[in-house]
Amino acid sequence: MITQIVFRADKSFKDAAMKKALYEGVTLKAVLYNALKLYVEGKLNFGLQMSEPEMETLDVTPRVQKKMDKIANLLAKI
Repeated sequence: MITQIVFRADKSFKDAAMKKALYEGVTLKAVLYNALKLYVEGKLNFGLQMSEPEMETLDVTPRVQKKMDKIANLLAKI
Protein backbone atom coordinates (compact mmCIF):
# COMPACT_ATOMS: atom_id res chain seq x y z
CA MET A 1 0.00 0.00 0.00
CA ILE A 2 1.26 3.49 -0.85
CA THR A 3 0.59 6.48 1.39
CA GLN A 4 1.30 10.17 1.15
CA ILE A 5 3.41 12.16 3.61
CA VAL A 6 2.93 15.92 3.84
CA PHE A 7 5.04 18.27 5.93
CA ARG A 8 6.00 21.93 5.98
CA ALA A 9 9.49 23.26 5.33
CA ASP A 10 11.00 26.68 4.87
CA LYS A 11 10.83 27.63 1.16
CA SER A 12 14.51 28.52 0.94
CA PHE A 13 15.41 25.16 2.53
CA LYS A 14 13.22 23.28 0.07
CA ASP A 15 14.57 25.26 -2.90
CA ALA A 16 18.16 24.59 -1.84
CA ALA A 17 17.45 20.87 -1.46
CA MET A 18 15.77 20.73 -4.87
CA LYS A 19 18.71 22.56 -6.46
CA LYS A 20 21.22 20.17 -4.90
CA ALA A 21 19.16 17.12 -5.89
CA LEU A 22 18.87 18.41 -9.46
CA TYR A 23 22.64 18.97 -9.58
CA GLU A 24 23.15 15.37 -8.41
CA GLY A 25 20.68 14.08 -11.00
CA VAL A 26 17.94 12.92 -8.66
CA THR A 27 14.55 14.21 -7.61
CA LEU A 28 13.75 15.65 -4.20
CA LYS A 29 11.23 12.83 -3.87
CA ALA A 30 14.05 10.29 -4.33
CA VAL A 31 16.17 12.04 -1.69
CA LEU A 32 13.34 12.06 0.86
CA TYR A 33 12.21 8.51 0.06
CA ASN A 34 15.73 7.13 0.41
CA ALA A 35 16.32 9.06 3.64
CA LEU A 36 13.12 7.56 5.06
CA LYS A 37 14.13 4.06 3.89
CA LEU A 38 17.63 4.33 5.39
CA TYR A 39 16.16 5.61 8.66
CA VAL A 40 13.81 2.63 8.91
CA GLU A 41 16.70 0.25 8.11
CA GLY A 42 18.77 1.78 10.91
CA LYS A 43 21.36 3.17 8.49
CA LEU A 44 20.47 6.82 9.15
CA ASN A 45 20.35 7.92 12.76
CA PHE A 46 19.37 11.07 14.59
CA GLY A 47 20.19 11.67 18.20
CA LEU A 48 22.72 12.96 20.63
CA GLN A 49 26.18 12.93 19.13
CA MET A 50 29.28 14.00 20.97
CA SER A 51 31.85 16.01 19.12
CA GLU A 52 35.49 16.24 20.06
CA PRO A 53 36.00 18.77 22.83
CA GLU A 54 37.77 21.95 21.90
CA MET A 55 41.27 22.18 23.27
CA GLU A 56 42.73 25.40 24.52
CA THR A 57 46.42 26.00 25.17
CA LEU A 58 47.26 27.86 28.34
CA ASP A 59 50.54 29.52 29.20
CA VAL A 60 51.36 28.84 32.84
CA THR A 61 54.26 29.56 35.11
CA PRO A 62 56.69 26.74 35.97
CA ARG A 63 55.25 26.70 39.52
CA VAL A 64 51.69 26.19 38.25
CA GLN A 65 52.88 23.55 35.75
CA LYS A 66 54.54 21.61 38.57
CA LYS A 67 51.27 21.61 40.53
CA MET A 68 49.32 20.55 37.45
CA ASP A 69 51.75 17.67 36.85
CA LYS A 70 51.34 16.55 40.46
CA ILE A 71 47.53 16.53 40.08
CA ALA A 72 47.82 14.59 36.81
CA ASN A 73 50.02 11.97 38.46
CA LEU A 74 47.56 11.58 41.32
CA LEU A 75 44.63 11.22 38.90
CA ALA A 76 46.54 8.62 36.86
CA LYS A 77 46.69 6.40 39.95
CA ILE A 78 42.91 6.30 40.30
